[in-house]
Amino acid sequence: MIPVSRLGDDFLDLKTRIAGEVIQKFVNYQIRLAILGDISAWADTSKPLRDFVYETNRGRSLWFIRDLAELDQRLAIHVAG
Repeated sequence: MIPVSRLGDDFLDLKTRIAGEVIQKFVNYQIRLAILGDISAWADTSKPLRDFVYETNRGRSLWFIRDLAELDQRLAIHVAG
C-alpha cells in the first residue's frame, strides 16, 4: 500500500505516463498494489483518470482506495472469493 500523498501530482496526470510505468513494474513482478487516499480532486477533472481507476479497481493487481476500511472490505471479499 502506498499513500497517494507520497506519489506527487505527476503520478495522477496520465499524460506523464508515470503511473502506467510504475504500475506495470508491480504487475510484471506479480505484486499487488493499493494506492490509499482520496483522489477525487484529480478524478473529477480527468475522465481518463476516472476510467483508469474504474478499470483497475475491477481487477486484482491495483486498487485505488479511499481509506483502510475500504481496503479491509476489498481484501475480505477477495480472500473469501
